[in-house]
Order: sequence, then C-alpha cells, then structure tokens
Amino acid sequence: MEHRRKSISEGLQHGVRRISEGFLHMTNADRMLDLHDIGMHNVQSEYQLVSKWDEAEEALGRGGRKKSFVERKEKISSKFALINLMKGMLGAGCFSVPLAFKQSGYVAGLVIILVLGFLCALCMIKLVKCAGYLSKINQSAPLDYGNMAYKATQASYTPIRKLAPISRALVNTSLCVLQLGICCCFYIFVVYHLHELLEFFMNDVPSRAALFPMVLPAFILLVSLSSMRALSLVSLGGNFLMLIALAVIMFQLLTTEHKKLSDLPPVTDLGGVVSAAGAILYALEGQAMVLPLENRMKKPEDMKGPFGVLSVGVGMVVVIYSFAGFFGFLAYGNDVQDSITLNLPNDHLGIFVKAVLLFVVYSGFLIQVFPIVAMIWPAIKKKLRNSCGVSTTTKRIVHFAFRYSIVVVVFLLSYAIPRLSDMVPLVGVTAGMLLALVFPSLFHLLIFLPQFECRIGFLFDILLDIVCIVIGMFFVIYGFITNVQHLMR
Repeated sequence: MEHRRKSISEGLQHGVRRISEGFLHMTNADRMLDLHDIGMHNVQSEYQLVSKWDEAEEALGRGGRKKSFVERKEKISSKFALINLMKGMLGAGCFSVPLAFKQSGYVAGLVIILVLGFLCALCMIKLVKCAGYLSKINQSAPLDYGNMAYKATQASYTPIRKLAPISRALVNTSLCVLQLGICCCFYIFVVYHLHELLEFFMNDVPSRAALFPMVLPAFILLVSLSSMRALSLVSLGGNFLMLIALAVIMFQLLTTEHKKLSDLPPVTDLGGVVSAAGAILYALEGQAMVLPLENRMKKPEDMKGPFGVLSVGVGMVVVIYSFAGFFGFLAYGNDVQDSITLNLPNDHLGIFVKAVLLFVVYSGFLIQVFPIVAMIWPAIKKKLRNSCGVSTTTKRIVHFAFRYSIVVVVFLLSYAIPRLSDMVPLVGVTAGMLLALVFPSLFHLLIFLPQFECRIGFLFDILLDIVCIVIGMFFVIYGFITNVQHLMR
C-alpha cells in the first residue's frame, strides 16, 4: 500500500511538472510577450550576444562565422510572429486612446491614428530593411536596435562614422527612457485601479496620493522574481486575461448610450493634437521588439511588404485602437477619464474587469523592468568584475539593489507626475516619437543616401525619410515644451 501511495505521489508530481512544462512550451511556441521578444536572453541584451559573436567572427576569419544565440534559437512561423507583434502592441495603452480623442477631437483623433499607424508600419519596415542590409554586407549576426544604429552610422559618410558610438548610446538611452516611462504608466495605472477596488469594498479609503508609497513594497517584491518559467507563465496568463478585459470593454462601449456627434468637437487645438499624438504613439509602441522578432522568424522576408507581418499587424492594431478611441469618446464624451476603464460602472462586472487589469498590469511591470536591467546591468557587472575582491554574493546584492533602485525611480517619477493624462503623452511624444519615426528614418537615410541613384523610387524614399524626421522632431520639441509647461502650471 505504501509503495502504491509513493507511486501515485510520484505520478502526480510528474504530471504537474509536465503540465507546467507544457504551459512554458506553449508560451515559447506561440511567442507570447516574454523576455526574448524584447531583445533579452536570461537578462542579457542581444547587443552583448552580437558583440561576442562579432569578436568570434574576427577570430574565425572571413571563411566562416559561428551562429549566434539568436540564430540558433528555435524559429517561429509568420503566423506566430503576427500574433506576438499584436500582443506586444495591444496593451494598457489602448485604454488611454479615448482620452487622446478627447484631447484632439474625434476627426483629428482618427486622422492622427491612421497617419501615425501608417508611418509606424513604414518605419518598422525600414528598421528591418536596414538591419538586414547591414547584416548582409558585414556578414554579421542579427542586429538589435542599438547595434543597428552603430552599424548604420559606420556605413555612412566618412566624417559621420566617428559618431557611431553616440548613435548607439542615443538609441539605447531612448529605449531605457521609454521603458522607464512605460513602468511609470504601469505604476500609476495600478494605483488608480487599486483605489477603485478599495472604494468598492471599503468605506474609509486612502487617497490616491497616499497609495503611491503604500504599493511600493509590492513592486519591490515583484522585481525580486528572477524565474524565467514564472515570467513565461505570468505572461501567458496576463495575455489571456487582457483579451477577456478588452472584449468586455468593447462590449460596454457598444452597448452604452452614446453622445451626439454634434455635441463633441471634431478638432480642438494644436496643443491637444500634439498631446493626442503622444498618447496614440505610446499605445502603438512596439519598435523595440521588431528586430528581435524578425530575427526569430523562419521566413524573415515575410516581415516586410504590403501584406507582411508588420503591415497586417499594425493595420489590425490601428483598427482596434480607432474603434476603442472613437466609441470610447462617443460613449463618455468630455467625461472620459485618463483610462477608459475608470469610466466603467462600479458594478460586479466593472469591478471584475478592473481587478483583472490590475493583476495584468502589475505582473506586466516585471517584464517592462527587465529591458532596463538588460541594457544597464552588464556595464555595472563589468566594473564589478574589474574590481578586486568582489564576491559572487556581493555582485548578487548589487544586482538586486540595482533592480530596486529602478523601482524607486519609477515611484518618484510617478508620484511627481501622478496622472496618466500627463505621463502617457509625455512618454509617447519624446522617446516614443524618436524610436518610432526619427531614428528609423535617420538611419535609413545615413545608409542609403551615399548610394544616391537618380530614380523616382529612390528619391521618394529619401524624401519620405526627411518628412518623417521633420514631423518627428517637430512633435518631440513642441510636445516636450507643451507638456513641461502644462506640468509647471
């Protein structure tokens, strides 16, 4: 009997382990938004891996090149790449799009989201084109965003080549600022929705301002997690719950009594349009995952083209955001709040949606922090390695202290700018605009302008690069000044 109980116990343990492995395999196979999709490999940036194999390539000579970690990973189909792209772009930013329509007006909002969606898809295709071209001429491993900037500057005119390290630093800094801004938005989102839940269940509720420091220990505890398996399972569960929440919210927007279009402004003013552009670009953020995703595809050529993964994926996301923004503004008018979820009634269904999104965004905070760790920690680790007498335990303590310091910075920024209506446009119109429009067009120009050809197609590409750079820089400069002035007031 005892032997039988032992066999049953071992069988149950084996079954649980197989189920867990199955979930992990499903997450990896479907490429749900896990760490690999944003350029990370066991808290190591793709840039480091590429650099290591670049050194190996020099040692091997020109006769052959060893495959990098990215190249040796299991490849994914175009269908899974499309699913991954959409899941990476469909996030909590979707719930701020109705606010963007309020800031700009419903006609201006639709025009902005369609134009920016088209330009984002175009610039993503430029990133893929540039990275593929540079990898081919250099016979190098697949490139990430920062390393692509470095190689693009090196491939341009001779006087510009010495600026290659600066271009890489600019891109990586912008990526860190973007991720830091996203973390701040997540922090504020959690505080907002926790306050809503507390109001439903309690009579005496702390203010939102009081909740900011109160939830800090929960975020510090969250970033202490290092298990890739746990992160993958959280990512899988979070994406499933996000789909449920989106479906419920879309249903609510369709069935709620709508305002009359004649009572809503079609266009507001230039400041509102710029803020709306920042909020919409924040929602469309996905440039950081384009190159890692393309590097994982079985057929990278399917990424580009009018019916490629990027065009179809961004197009579908734009349709969903246009629907959410227009009907969200139509449903609540000028009463629309910083996140459309805050307009949901505090009934059982509304509270369920808010609780689900609270869990999804809180757990997703961990995934948003890790790219910052991946880009900055290697430099800190290198300095520790060069220091004599630094033990493994000390390095581990410093590593977790660095993670906690990121959370503290996020808390301080969120406490200083505690409204999503201020934080989202500020992040989108600065780092988001640079990464989405300015940098892809600039590096495309640096690579291909020296190869000038008097062809209509070539001239059109160059002109489009210049237009995207000018539009992007206008939004960055004017948007930054406008947002800072608004915060000072």
